[in-house]
Amino acid sequence: MQHRLLKRQIKKLLPAEYLESGDLNHFIEAINVAYKSYDSDYQQLERTLEISAKESFKELTDFKNAISTTSMVLITDYKGKITFANENFIKASGYSKLELIGKTSKSFNSDAHEESFYADMRRTITNGYVWKGEIKDKTKEGKYYWADTTIVPLLNAAGKPTKYITFKIDISGIKNAEQKSIEHAQTLEKINRELDQFAYVVSHDLKAPLRAINNLSEWIQEDIEEIMDEDTANNMKLLRGRVKRMELLINGILDYSRAGRMENKETIIDLKELFNDIIDANKIHDRIQFDIPKNLPSIFSEKIALYQVLQNFISNAIKYNDKDDIIVTLKFEKRDLFYYFCIADNGPGIAPEYYDKIFVIFQTLQARDKMESTGVGLAIVKKIVEEKGGIINVDSEIGVGSKFSFTWPITYKNNIAI
Repeated sequence: MQHRLLKRQIKKLLPAEYLESGDLNHFIEAINVAYKSYDSDYQQLERTLEISAKESFKELTDFKNAISTTSMVLITDYKGKITFANENFIKASGYSKLELIGKTSKSFNSDAHEESFYADMRRTITNGYVWKGEIKDKTKEGKYYWADTTIVPLLNAAGKPTKYITFKIDISGIKNAEQKSIEHAQTLEKINRELDQFAYVVSHDLKAPLRAINNLSEWIQEDIEEIMDEDTANNMKLLRGRVKRMELLINGILDYSRAGRMENKETIIDLKELFNDIIDANKIHDRIQFDIPKNLPSIFSEKIALYQVLQNFISNAIKYNDKDDIIVTLKFEKRDLFYYFCIADNGPGIAPEYYDKIFVIFQTLQARDKMESTGVGLAIVKKIVEEKGGIINVDSEIGVGSKFSFTWPITYKNNIAI
């Protein structure tokens, strides 16, 4: 319509001699073509905008539905009065929709937070910033629930909040599980303290009469030494041996109960120095030979626990060895997330059916009268290694010897494994 009016105006204003000009006709035709293209483009633009608006509206609707499905949503005015609440919030709060409209969020505050907590929240959002945190809210019935909460202020042109949108996700299950975990840890800590105290009292009460028996046997032997025959002397010696074994057994029980629970600070350990210290403590005669790796590194770990494990394996390799010349070989490697230690000997070996038995507390493969042992050492070692996250293995051949290996977790110092 507009291009027709334009043609009329042109013909009305131009002199008559121009009206018959071919150039004018070409000009008028060009206007027709231009307007036809404009109409086509305009219609296409209208269709594009219409499609885009529908798609945007669908996206917004989908977004709204997604939020409403997963979250509790509140909208409040700049004074904090509720103007909208979705179904999730209505169900969680216990209020009806009519009861919620006009209320303030203070209606749901619990006594779990200090006033400073809420003051900081208000200060943040009134200054136009998003606030995020965990809030313990109260329902209409007075029940409590935890919500992961985000409050978003909607600002006007001056940067002042006009509304607030609050998104809440119920995390009561997570918070309750955390609380139960804390309570469980506290209970375990209390039980461990009581067990330590009990073990100390029992060991003290048991050791006292044992020492008295030992002393009495020595006094009796001194009194009758002139008339005592060989059998009586052997029996007195056997009696004191039993007393000593009982004392070692009590100490072993105490060590086992504390294994893996003692506070042990991590430190840099020179493995060559550590191995040499253990060797010096166990080289009781010249027939014992030790083979250790060269160029041993330093590691960052718990020295006391690691020393206890290595000392037990090495002392056993010597104590139970039946060869005239004892050979103990130590190996060390770094494997992925663990250090690998291996202690091999040339002793009598262990039959496969006893691999599990040797790590059970109080279990020994030889009669205690033949080889003095409490059967606690390897049980302690297994407990320490497994509580650190490592694994113990044994590989043995009768008459050839045994290999005890274990993995020890790599500890990082300043994000560097050393």
